[in-house]
Amino acid sequence: MKKILFSILIISLFGCESKIIEVEKKAGIILNGQNKGKKLVFGSDTDAQIALDMVQAYADREFDKMNEHSADTVMFFPPQGGKYIPVTTPANDFLASLHEPYDSITRYIWNAIPLKYEDRDYTNVIVSFQEFKYGKDGSVEKSKVVDKNYVRDGKIFRVNQLMGELE
Repeated sequence: MKKILFSILIISLFGCESKIIEVEKKAGIILNGQNKGKKLVFGSDTDAQIALDMVQAYADREFDKMNEHSADTVMFFPPQGGKYIPVTTPANDFLASLHEPYDSITRYIWNAIPLKYEDRDYTNVIVSFQEFKYGKDGSVEKSKVVDKNYVRDGKIFRVNQLMGELE
């Protein structure tokens, strides 16, 4: 009896047909712009880490680290809007000028989401964080920030920054 039960168990384990279930890897939809109608896929954790390193390096005044993660020219779209600012690497002077009014900057990063448009060779890493800028005059600026860091071949080539006040 044990042999029969053992045989039935073996047959049921190895005799069953494997089923492969396809999971949709593309999601979302782009509604406007040059990528209109395209879907999104997840980018790599490596690209997400590059964006995280860049965001934190700015707060820590590690400008050389930022230069390592930057393309030869980074197009920066400031949170106030306007036009892109082309920033050439090394960008130490430009970055130092942004830090000038502050004693320190602290960032509390919430997430980094790497997304790619289908058929594109770059990743758009969306990094959300809270930022506290401590002014040399004793003031504190509190903001909620969304950085969109565009990564190609391990280098950031564009940064779009969106910012709102934080109570």
